[in-house]
Amino acid sequence: MLRQKLAQLRQRLLAAIGLGILATAIILVADYLFNDDPAVRIPADRPATRLLAIPPLLEPTDEDGVARYHLDLHAASHNFLPDRATPTFAYNQTSILGPTLRLRQGDRIAIDVTNHLDEDTTTHWHGADLPAAADGGAHSLIHPGQTWTAEFDVIQEAATLWYHPHVKYHTAEQVYRGAAGLMIIDDDNPSARSLPSTYGVDDIPLILQDKDFTKTSELDFTLTNYGKGYYYPTLTANGTIDPYLSVPAGLVRLRLLNGSQARLYHFSLDAGKTMTKIASEGGYLNRPLELERLTLSPGDRAEIVVDLSDVDRLVLLDDSFGRVLELRADPTLVAVTTPLPDRLNDIERIDPSEVDRSREFVFDSVGKGWGINGKQMEMARIDDTIRFGDTERWTLQSVSGWHVFHVHQTQFQVLSRNGQPPEPADRGWEDTIFFKNRNKIEILARFDTYANPEIPYMLHCHILDHEDTGMMSQFEIVKDL
Repeated sequence: MLRQKLAQLRQRLLAAIGLGILATAIILVADYLFNDDPAVRIPADRPATRLLAIPPLLEPTDEDGVARYHLDLHAASHNFLPDRATPTFAYNQTSILGPTLRLRQGDRIAIDVTNHLDEDTTTHWHGADLPAAADGGAHSLIHPGQTWTAEFDVIQEAATLWYHPHVKYHTAEQVYRGAAGLMIIDDDNPSARSLPSTYGVDDIPLILQDKDFTKTSELDFTLTNYGKGYYYPTLTANGTIDPYLSVPAGLVRLRLLNGSQARLYHFSLDAGKTMTKIASEGGYLNRPLELERLTLSPGDRAEIVVDLSDVDRLVLLDDSFGRVLELRADPTLVAVTTPLPDRLNDIERIDPSEVDRSREFVFDSVGKGWGINGKQMEMARIDDTIRFGDTERWTLQSVSGWHVFHVHQTQFQVLSRNGQPPEPADRGWEDTIFFKNRNKIEILARFDTYANPEIPYMLHCHILDHEDTGMMSQFEIVKDL
């Protein structure tokens, strides 16, 4: 085992030297050999070196009242560092990741996705409540050269969602190579009008992914059946290493997405500052929540607001990587300085007495991979059938390993974690939740928007190593059992 780890370490050190970060080699050695985390840490006390890339907004065309978007997934190349082109996947004309889609509640949407890769793909709208035929799961394959169209009505409240491939066995690699992007839903919530909302100025998308590079600057992909999934040593934010951004000297909103394969992020701010969480995955919290720390697991999103009204510089930190993003206050930009509203939402808590059926999902190793309830994913097998209109209580339990439960189509509420009520930060709408080492979580969800007896939805672990080695199952929603 030590020989194997040393060989892997040698390769990573060569890549680190090629990326110009030799000074961090000793830290990399210690982290990799003793902590199982090879993160290259960036000191927070020196200026960041590269301007944060902001994914462009994708504008739709209006076709008889339908907002139509076009996404083209293709092989690309991206300069993570100047003059060193790395092969990537990307949507549209970007060099990595994809444009941000901005939708509005009540709109009718059509999204055409064309596959220009030389392999099959799909595009899944993670966190979206939409028909099974538009979900973009493993059954909605887009073969090379083909176009697939998702059509749906936007029925959700304001939220930050994302899109990414969902191909059986190959989700992790396609997302790792850059196939991902944000999808923002807006609505007419009057309480949110005073929030920072100018995209790319004081409303900042932040897609976080860890990467590794070969000595020739190619992305070095690894899939493992290890219980925590595979961690890479280099942090990127919107494809940028060591980023900074000039922002207004006031309130700034960060839309955080953990787009990593397996890594958890533990965020804080420098200078003793606190952040304010305003939204979870499915929309606004009832009230702004002041936090000193925020943890995001893979697939998870959170919206936070930070305040630069009394500082020239503010740094977002992660426990493993050190600095994530340096924000520089620019007094020439128009700033939001009004206090955050006291109330943002009015979430109706699901009453357990409303539950029509309970189910249990046990996450554990199966053979050389992972499975749910002792089974690995089979495309031809429906694991659960849910009656349209029902409310269900699901118990999630980890026998071994770290896991991130994600369910398609619906948002859920956390009822309990290990017998205790959820923390305030976990009392919003969610579509992913992290648990490990014999944790037991109860969630409540309603299945009252769409039914389809022919096309299933997925539930799975969003540690993508686990998903791609079997930890996924299928459920269908039908009007008559």
